[in-house]
Amino acid sequence: MEENTENLYEINESVYQRFEEKDHILYRWTWDKSLSTYRKMFEENIANHINSKKDGYSRIDFALVAAGWTVYEKFPFAFAWEREKPEGGDYGVNWMQSKYKIENPKTFTQRVKKVAKFFGASLVGIAKVNEKWIYKTGFIRPPLTSESDSKKDIREGNVQNSILESPINLPEGVNKVIVMGIEMDEIAVSTSPAQPASAATGIAYSKMAFVISCLGEFIRNLGYRAIQCGNDTALSIPLAIDAGFGALGRHGLLITPEYGPRVRICKVFTDLPLTSDGPNLNFIKKVDKFCKHCYKCAEACEPKAIIKDKEPNFEPPTISNNSGVKKYYVNVEKCFEFWVENSGDCGNCISACPFSGIKKFHTPLEFWE
Repeated sequence: MEENTENLYEINESVYQRFEEKDHILYRWTWDKSLSTYRKMFEENIANHINSKKDGYSRIDFALVAAGWTVYEKFPFAFAWEREKPEGGDYGVNWMQSKYKIENPKTFTQRVKKVAKFFGASLVGIAKVNEKWIYKTGFIRPPLTSESDSKKDIREGNVQNSILESPINLPEGVNKVIVMGIEMDEIAVSTSPAQPASAATGIAYSKMAFVISCLGEFIRNLGYRAIQCGNDTALSIPLAIDAGFGALGRHGLLITPEYGPRVRICKVFTDLPLTSDGPNLNFIKKVDKFCKHCYKCAEACEPKAIIKDKEPNFEPPTISNNSGVKKYYVNVEKCFEFWVENSGDCGNCISACPFSGIKKFHTPLEFWE
């Protein structure tokens, strides 16, 4: 049997279903009136934080956070399924029309990994596409429209809610996924939940947008399909585990040997004939054993969203958790409530995780020194 996430983690086939992206907490707040965070986002409390004069929440800190998201927000083509325009600029397009002949898939796979790292990926792996991890329905934003603008339209009622429920089906022949990890700055993350840690997230997302757009165009230049994704289209963590990145932790995040959970994940689906990497079995066993006896992420979680049970279970606390998998479920509703209160995402569980390799925790003022 080929080793993959599906047979490494216990799945209840009678319960498990492909996830619907509209139920992700980062979209639920736009439509679900049952949430305390309904139609609330980070701007809700920013003015109060700035006026509080608290370290790590100054106007300079928030300016840094917002700037960090610039490429992600201003370059929506990064998350495209097709080439934006057929033009090749100064390089023309005629030579791009036919498929590049790949004589040795193993050697070519190494070159693709080299390209991904050359563009800025910290980690890269290849996996065979498992349909279980593809969203059943998802958010298809209008071409050349940023995610934040689309969410604004949804919560203001300017588009139909059905835009969140578009069926997700990969084109025929697209059966491999190139998964990449982007390291987040160690010092900035160590200041969590202060805003320098949020800035580290934004910068990582902007780097994701750059890396996947460049890699996608590289693949298209060779005559093959490329579908560039951040959090959209499919569940990133099981894909990353299939690609050999690491293991699932108590905090619901991917833990990698190199950076722990201090990474952001992106991916490019393709029909390139690539060789797949297998899961890192030894590391998965190590993390599974370690998380049963480590509670540092749960203790660091201010909204108490991470459970302290020794064993994982099949009991998701919210509809934003994908049920049917035995794991440590995180109450993402509590987590997101704290994000809104904090006016930025929180990385306490990331900084507290021993696998993150943070040797010294810094104050927000030390970050600026």
